[in-house]
Amino acid sequence: MNTYKNNIPSPYKNRERMNPIQEEIAKSAGSFNLTVVTEQDFETMALFKNIPGFIAFKTTLSKENQLLSIGYGSAVLNRLNKFVERTVLFAKNASLIDAMVRSTKILDALSIMPNQKDSDENDLEGRDFQSSYTEDLPQTATEKQRNFLSKLVANCDEEDKEEYLSALASPYLSKFDCSELIQKLMPVK
Repeated sequence: MNTYKNNIPSPYKNRERMNPIQEEIAKSAGSFNLTVVTEQDFETMALFKNIPGFIAFKTTLSKENQLLSIGYGSAVLNRLNKFVERTVLFAKNASLIDAMVRSTKILDALSIMPNQKDSDENDLEGRDFQSSYTEDLPQTATEKQRNFLSKLVANCDEEDKEEYLSALASPYLSKFDCSELIQKLMPVK
């Protein structure tokens, strides 16, 4: 019996392959440049003005000038928790933790977008992930829609005007929601 034995080593056999778990860990490890801005949340404090000693913070977390999340934290200074420094730090840290927790899903979505440095390696059959994700998101209202809605809101009853103005002030007002509000406010002929 004649057996054939190839004396040329295969480049695929010699290359040591990492454990798949270790490969995934290596992809996720690294340093991230995040910007954290903590400020006093006057809007929330105005809502709770009836509670004496109420303090509130708002923390904004962003990556490369892209907003990732906003976290909120609050505490009450009273005779039961008289340690001012500890109470203020608790409220500030609560807003930071809230921002971090809220950003986890956003960071997952951003981590698979092709604008990373190693996009050539992780092309995944040339699929355009960014466009596929933004297709499913609701589109924000156009300026034309917003202008028309603001004219309709100016003519509506005072009791409903506050609600419509807050919806109109939102930067996340979708085309669909704006259209619904316009239909609601249109005078019936």
